[in-house]
Amino acid sequence: MRSATCVIGVALLVLAARPEPAQADDAGPTSYRLVIDRVDLEPASIGGLRLRVELSALALQGQLLDLSDPKSIKLMFGKSQLDAPFARGHYGETGADTAIVFVVQINLVYADVLPSIQASLDDAVLAKLGDRSQVAILGYGDSTDAGKLGSLKSARGKLGQLSQDGSAGEPALLDTLDRAVRLLRKARPVRDGAPLRRLIVVIGDGRDRAGDHERVTQVGVRAGRDGIRIHTIGFAPSNVRRPLLVLGELSRQSLGTFRWVRTAGADSWTRTFQQLNDEINKQYVLTYFVPVDADVAGKKLHIATVGRTLATSNEMKVPDATCGRDPCAGYCVDEVCAIERESSSRGVLGWLVLVLGLGLGAIAVLGVIGYVLQRRRAPEIPGVIPLPGQAMPGQVPGPIPGQMPGQPSAGQAPAPPGKPAKPAKPPKSRPPKNQPVVGPPAGGPVLLVLTGPRAGQRIPLQNGFTIGKAPTSSLVLDDGYTSTQHAQIVMDASGVCRLFDRQSTNGTFVNGVRVTDAVLDHGMSVRIGSTELRFLAQ
Repeated sequence: MRSATCVIGVALLVLAARPEPAQADDAGPTSYRLVIDRVDLEPASIGGLRLRVELSALALQGQLLDLSDPKSIKLMFGKSQLDAPFARGHYGETGADTAIVFVVQINLVYADVLPSIQASLDDAVLAKLGDRSQVAILGYGDSTDAGKLGSLKSARGKLGQLSQDGSAGEPALLDTLDRAVRLLRKARPVRDGAPLRRLIVVIGDGRDRAGDHERVTQVGVRAGRDGIRIHTIGFAPSNVRRPLLVLGELSRQSLGTFRWVRTAGADSWTRTFQQLNDEINKQYVLTYFVPVDADVAGKKLHIATVGRTLATSNEMKVPDATCGRDPCAGYCVDEVCAIERESSSRGVLGWLVLVLGLGLGAIAVLGVIGYVLQRRRAPEIPGVIPLPGQAMPGQVPGPIPGQMPGQPSAGQAPAPPGKPAKPAKPPKSRPPKNQPVVGPPAGGPVLLVLTGPRAGQRIPLQNGFTIGKAPTSSLVLDDGYTSTQHAQIVMDASGVCRLFDRQSTNGTFVNGVRVTDAVLDHGMSVRIGSTELRFLAQ
């Protein structure tokens, strides 16, 4: 009976760990969990603002929610919905900076399962983190290991060196968590000015030598206030499950997640760590393109999902529009503020010099044009009479009167016996210059080129439209950053356009997020290589 009571208590605590879900008119709470991890606002290169929301969407058992239907996501400011085009991506595709501290129990109770934890954690999580990840491994038993944030390579080496410390008493869980929080507070992103996601992953049975429930709550609240999520993985080798409530409280207060490993088998640990990896790398990144006068800074937003996954996230305040950490009067490109150069005012002398320079330039151009036209007119030279068969300058020589066909003209070498004389070669014709781009048909979707040599052009789209540096591409971009077959746009029968990245080297970005495929909505920005485009549905 006591074991059953503990199980019910853990289940109730996990339910409380998620934000309060939205409810249907005749239904109770659903078992889905939405947490907004971060909100950023920055000036966009095509005008307006980019509002980026990092959203964790999970079922109670830890599986990712499918939010591929754009109609299932609503961005809400209070009771008002923001109706703006947006793109979906995943956190692992952004190459963002991440700092994670893994806190692993290593006392005698965990001696048998420690090898399975090491192997599964390394294969399912550490091996799949991004290059800009900083990781620390802290083992805890009777005491706390000293550790620091470092590269993935050093962290994987430290994980392999973990061994049980032989202690049989209550472990120092909260002391180790205090050290992990201090490490993450001091953490700085690899790229200066970039956002940094901070996580703590606790693996243990929830026991702590202090036995102070208030301190447990304080640690979770302090971590959540600092933007640190505590994700806990609980396993009770002795089948005493009540201490697992401590792990659930830590996750609830910091808006993290709690997962319960029921058996000691390697498969159970592998499945749990694979879910943790999905929660980290497949976290949704929603990028909204909003007009500059939308007045969203300083307001609180939340995400609501509708349909099969009815839930509501926590609220988070939208910061002021910045680039990196600093205000930006221009637009933001990879956390760097770009400002267009303003034209400087000219004095009277400056304008005189400019007008004089333009006049001299026009005279020089007219002189060159006159010279070329004069050479092409082939004027007659007084006193010079051409010989029979000789042409005046600019004329093609003709046959001499009475000359037999095949007989060489004056000044032409005679042909060998038995071979007719070769006719004079006509002048080579030059290929016509490129014709202007034809405008798109009325009402059809187009790509508006914003940067590069073709800036300002509108290029009509059709099913199978290709982009790359290959000469056969529908849109040729040879800027040194574009792949031969870079991307393709497919249009269905209803006119919906979907952009696919064709395994390009430098990636395809929609509203600043790297994507493999994305449905294009009116107003979305597309960056391929160094060229900025804008999709117009018309």
